[in-house]
Amino acid sequence: MKRGDVVLMVAAGDLGRPRPGVVVQADDLGDATTTVLVCPITSDVTENLPVRPIVEANSDNGLRIRSQIMTDKMLALRRKRIRRVLGSLDSKTSEQLDRALLIVLGLAR
Repeated sequence: MKRGDVVLMVAAGDLGRPRPGVVVQADDLGDATTTVLVCPITSDVTENLPVRPIVEANSDNGLRIRSQIMTDKMLALRRKRIRRVLGSLDSKTSEQLDRALLIVLGLAR
């Protein structure tokens, strides 16, 4: 698993059903951590929301329908909660994700 991978994950609570998510944790951390930082993905798209990049479905990312990355709901998931890798984000979407994370984390200047 690496940063930008779209995975099938199972989170607790409101996000508890299996759903796609994207790994946002730095690759440098490797497999040494017991958790992985992920942002859930939803198919309930809200237009013009800069902190939720839109992802067009394609065979490379493994998504079946147009979706949105919920950077405002980032979470640390135990590795066993990640079922499998579905695909990976393209470079344009990855850049949009990076910008959204800067906003959500208060690092944008």
